[in-house]
Amino acid sequence: YLMIVCNNPGLSVIAFCCLLSVNYCTAQFVEKDTPVNSPDLNFAVNLYSATIGENAHLYNGREYFTYDKRIRGNPFFETTTLTAGNISYDGGDYYNIHMLYDITSDEVVINLYNQNFKISLLTEKTEKFTFLNHSFYRMAKDSLHGVLLSAGFYDQLYRGNTTVLVKRRKVVSEKIIYNANDFSYQNDDHFYIKLDNKYAEITNKASLFKAFRNKKREVRKYLKKHRIKFKTDPEKAILQSAKYYDQLRS
Repeated sequence: YLMIVCNNPGLSVIAFCCLLSVNYCTAQFVEKDTPVNSPDLNFAVNLYSATIGENAHLYNGREYFTYDKRIRGNPFFETTTLTAGNISYDGGDYYNIHMLYDITSDEVVINLYNQNFKISLLTEKTEKFTFLNHSFYRMAKDSLHGVLLSAGFYDQLYRGNTTVLVKRRKVVSEKIIYNANDFSYQNDDHFYIKLDNKYAEITNKASLFKAFRNKKREVRKYLKKHRIKFKTDPEKAILQSAKYYDQLRS
């Protein structure tokens, strides 16, 4: 229970109503297309956040340890700057939280409340988060519906009758240059299509067409017509193929 003490009865009523609004709005996860910037909603969320502060369940994680600085590049998804996003964590929904996504260790990283001290959120308590116009969902290990799907966060690129998922990853690669070891982060994304309740990993053009079975000829013609090449842009090829396949089935 949260109590607000205020000498002005009118302000007390407003504050109470705002908290009720927060309880309502945090019951649903805000997707990227949901309007969340209304003045009333922002006032309610800011009031709630300021009141609960560091006691929020969100600030429950482990210390985040940085990697060896001799490794070239970085382990993060798209940015090394803490960037605002929304997250469902430990039964609550939190908005405009500045975060990083470490795709080498598969961890969401934030600062402790009002501190410049990074923590990793507990993966088992993180249900989903939106970040840089991407929606990530935590999925359990699945070997019953087609290909083996490892546990972790997956970027949901598209969801219709067909679903397109990406396991964003960076791995540390080692090369020997002039008799010295050179380490760097390299992208290693894995793409999956879920169709008829079965997952298929898409590793090349042949596996893409195989996933769509009886419509593979139409999908092949569509990609050729629009000059979309799997080799140069696999993510676009998979995404557009899935959307087109759903159009053919509708």
